[in-house]
Amino acid sequence: MQAGLWGTGEFSRFEGCAGEDFQINGVAPGSFTVKGAQQTAYLYMYCYARTGWSQGLIITQGNTVVAHYVFIGMASTMYALKDINQNGFTELVLEGGFTGQGYTEGFLEIAELRPQRRLLGKLNYEFGQPYDDDCGVRSNGGVWSSRVIRVTPGPTPKFTQQLIQGRCGNFKVATSTGPVQPLKLTPAPTGWTPAPTR
Repeated sequence: MQAGLWGTGEFSRFEGCAGEDFQINGVAPGSFTVKGAQQTAYLYMYCYARTGWSQGLIITQGNTVVAHYVFIGMASTMYALKDINQNGFTELVLEGGFTGQGYTEGFLEIAELRPQRRLLGKLNYEFGQPYDDDCGVRSNGGVWSSRVIRVTPGPTPKFTQQLIQGRCGNFKVATSTGPVQPLKLTPAPTGWTPAPTR
């Protein structure tokens, strides 16, 4: 990858970044750009900034890099979905979150690279968070909330959500469970920038 990329354009906040924070945040197998191919996806962080990390997604097939994208994000975990829209391509889930002033908020994005690169949907503070808590503010009496997301595969996948909640200090026991409800996810551009593959 060209290190100079992080000092230009939308990535100017990383000018002078030499990759000192580099780490792999996720590895997942699947067929991401070619149907039936044995490929591997790697999510990495190149440099850290509190307002967003310089991150990248690389797809390899054998020893060859076949796709590479860079973006500003805070995705700390990545895993594969088993073709939930049944078009022959494996989707990826990117998860992350942040804590500020005692509040923690999570996000989740479902992405596919082919037949077009896009997000199939996302959950965040605008569209319903997969997780949040106020445990840093109220260790006694604080509440954590988590959404159980389920999907029925099909050309148009159907999602449901179920809210569970518990008390800060005991993250293994839910004190309330809500009903299963329909969840509508709206496709959107990824916002990722194509990057060198050599």
